Amino acid sequence: MKKTLFSLVTVALMAVVCVGFSACGSDGDGDSSSSLEGVWKRVYKKTTIYEKNSSGQWVQQGQPEEKSYEGKESDGIQFLPNKRAVEVDIEADGTVTPDDDIFEYKIENGKLYMLELDHPEDGWEDFGTINISGNTFELTSEDQKSSSSRKEVKLKRYRKM
Repeated sequence: MKKTLFSLVTVALMAVVCVGFSACGSDGDGDSSSSLEGVWKRVYKKTTIYEKNSSGQWVQQGQPEEKSYEGKESDGIQFLPNKRAVEVDIEADGTVTPDDDIFEYKIENGKLYMLELDHPEDGWEDFGTINISGNTFELTSEDQKSSSSRKEVKLKRYRKM
């Protein structure tokens, strides 16, 4: 009897410890936001065009347009502390020139949102779904007019400098 009671108590304590550790995880975008800090250069872009067919299904039109910026000049984003960001131009030699516009950014539900601080009345702009892995992040966005039967899906890949 004592052995059974001891086993039940041990299992119950292990369950409490497991729940305690899982509750200590990241909440929201804390980890992903801090891992974004720094300068990120766009190294790849793929644009795919889709149109709705007569059944209302999206059908790819032609081949995607792909472009690599490896070893070439490109644009990028510099994520600053305090959830600020600035778009930058990056020369082939790595020289970084920031633009004048400063943004506030946030990540919610896997999406990157930016608010231009010079024009906050424009509201938060959805930059797309963000996927961060090590020194690379991908941003996938869709551009479709509300009444249009055509949309562009863009995949941009950035590498941390």
